[in-house]
Amino acid sequence: MWRQLNEHICKYWVIYLTLSIVYLAGVVFGVLGVKALGDSAISQLGKFLDTLLQNQPAALNPTFLGQLARDMFIVMAGIWILGLTIIGAPLIYLIVFTRGFILGFTISFIIGFKGILGLGLILTSVLIPALLGTPLLLLGAGLATIFSFLLLRGKARGESLRREFLYYTAAAAFVSLGAAFVGVTQGYFSVLGIRVLGL
Repeated sequence: MWRQLNEHICKYWVIYLTLSIVYLAGVVFGVLGVKALGDSAISQLGKFLDTLLQNQPAALNPTFLGQLARDMFIVMAGIWILGLTIIGAPLIYLIVFTRGFILGFTISFIIGFKGILGLGLILTSVLIPALLGTPLLLLGAGLATIFSFLLLRGKARGESLRREFLYYTAAAAFVSLGAAFVGVTQGYFSVLGIRVLGL
């Protein structure tokens, strides 16, 4: 499986490179977005963060973990659906940029607002899930973009893409399940981070 994955990425490396650049651009713009906020907006977001941390479950809650897993699965399922359309590629890139923006904004804001405790919270509850989830996001987005291009080419040539569709759907389902697992992991590390740091 790893060999096939490596061959796939090598074959379509341009697409995965552009997706990675778009994601990193989103992270950078997220960081810059925090710096562009006024004092009033930062204060309001700080209060919202404190409320969010207070309402965070103190123990592993199956409902909480299930919601995080469902949210991650829905994002990946949405990317899969966009891959089934010829015009879906730009929206896929927009989703990747947005996810990068959210990550950059979250990291920058929490560290700026909470200081050392914020850095600890980022390390435990954000970076570890991001290290697991980002490759899955890029892989799912890459698969969707590739299939969208195949649809465009197949429509022009009148080709049947039944086999490619089955491969794409199977791979997207695998990636989506992995993303759901990352959602559960994020919930676990969030609870762990809050316990350890006493937030």
